[in-house]
Amino acid sequence: MSWKRRAHRRPSRRIAVAGTLFCGLMPAGCIFVGDNESHDEAEEVREDLRDAADDIAASITDAVEEIGERVSDFAEELGADALVDHPIPFREFYDFLPERAGELRRTSREGATAGALGFHLSVAEAEYEGPSGAEVEVSIIDTGALPVIGSEGFVEWLDLSVDRESDRGWERTIEYEGYPALEEFRRTRGDRGRVEFTWFIEDRFVVELDGRNLTIDELRELRDAIDTDALADLRDREGD
Repeated sequence: MSWKRRAHRRPSRRIAVAGTLFCGLMPAGCIFVGDNESHDEAEEVREDLRDAADDIAASITDAVEEIGERVSDFAEELGADALVDHPIPFREFYDFLPERAGELRRTSREGATAGALGFHLSVAEAEYEGPSGAEVEVSIIDTGALPVIGSEGFVEWLDLSVDRESDRGWERTIEYEGYPALEEFRRTRGDRGRVEFTWFIEDRFVVELDGRNLTIDELRELRDAIDTDALADLRDREGD
């Protein structure tokens, strides 16, 4: 996707950010520290993780490994076991990335299953293009092998309620296919704009769509083409 590559020179940065975010590591109040840790120490951990997200390298593999390395720095602070020992290999998520959805056509796909020091992620990503310069990046992330998933505080972010709207767009938390989701639309031209939609399936899979020059209907058509129920069925699946 040309606009992302021009903007960041590292097309998978959003995967890394999404991975850290939905593993409960970045949001305030969702960081996992021991009972005796002070607020200042917890904030230092958050800052280190934000820095890690900002320093993600160019390739998907490097991004996933970077997350694993940073998370491992705080292994003693994590309060739960992982759902599985190994994530599902990324190629198995390719079938969830449709070739077409409406007038959007898939132009590339890539992925990685990697990590460091016992912390692993599996990521599959596809890029789509459509009329009027529409571009979308879709990411599917298996976070099941990260220990924080089972922590009690992990789902605190799910309790967040956001509902903002203006003439330029909106941001809101909703329920999609029975799962918590965040939808954002920022108008740039007519009914087109920057659109993001993220949902979290069975406490394990993060699916994110990030588009530009897109209508909300085009985004939703692509979103609906991803089989959420089939992903949910993989919840207890152990990777290779």
